[in-house]
Amino acid sequence: MENNSLADLKDIHLPAPVSIFPLAPGWYIVLAVLLVIIILFILWQMRRASKQYKLKQVLALLAQIEAKAESSDAEQREEVLPEISILLKRVAREKFSELHPQNLFGEKWLQFLDRSGKTTEFTSGAGRILLDVYKRQSLESPQELLGVVKNWLRTVIL
Repeated sequence: MENNSLADLKDIHLPAPVSIFPLAPGWYIVLAVLLVIIILFILWQMRRASKQYKLKQVLALLAQIEAKAESSDAEQREEVLPEISILLKRVAREKFSELHPQNLFGEKWLQFLDRSGKTTEFTSGAGRILLDVYKRQSLESPQELLGVVKNWLRTVIL
């Protein structure tokens, strides 16, 4: 009897292997979210790299101005203040174009620099010398003003 029951058994037929596709709807949602995250990350990195590049360019211009400030030539030292002012106006015009900073001068210009740079160094510190930027004068201690300008640039650009 035992032999008979074993002889009646048939082979087991396995079902076809499960395919990866079509995916369940949840996987399409996961892939879409992942794609959006990747795109946003790439855009963020590009924007960050652009800011870093702009800051690097502006700091290179400031380094040229700093070299003039340390020059032994009196004419070059007299050009330092106007060039710093021009650089600040260029950056402010690009970054805050809707506020029209290129039209500001005097105390309002210094107050704008303080507000945008989150500092008080322009209205009450070393940056105050920018009020008389076009008078023929050379800086006594350019490092202090250049430090204030560098901090402002880093704050505004980054």
